[in-house]
Amino acid sequence: MPEIVETILEVRWGECDPAGIVYHPAYFDWFSVARMHFFKHNDMPYMEQFHDNGVVLVVLDARCEFLKTVRAEDMVRIEASLSQRSKSRLKVHYDVFDEQGTLCGRGYTAHAYVDVKTNRAVNLAKRAPQLWQRLEGVPLIADAAV
Repeated sequence: MPEIVETILEVRWGECDPAGIVYHPAYFDWFSVARMHFFKHNDMPYMEQFHDNGVVLVVLDARCEFLKTVRAEDMVRIEASLSQRSKSRLKVHYDVFDEQGTLCGRGYTAHAYVDVKTNRAVNLAKRAPQLWQRLEGVPLIADAAV
């Protein structure tokens, strides 16, 4: 299972302010896309493995540090990795690079496992043991400071 999964995106005009500079909420959309790719490339497609099993990942915390301007039509590479994992929560780390490989932003999203029907946090090992077993096999990276 890959420790880091890369997602390549082209910056769309709709993600930018009138000056053509990426508007900060776009990063969180990119994080969501990268997170879905991360799970898919680790043999855990989100919709199939989480959602279809009645478990959703609810965002508890999200943070991004913006380091360099990104503009419309630029290509960005988002590297997603799992930085924390417990039976009740996980944290995914993201680094955003431009085409030259310059770090433009970094951040994370922290999530709780929540039962779709009860809307309550669950112990994933008890609620979906096979999914927990798969998630335990995903390598962790050191939790980067943001």
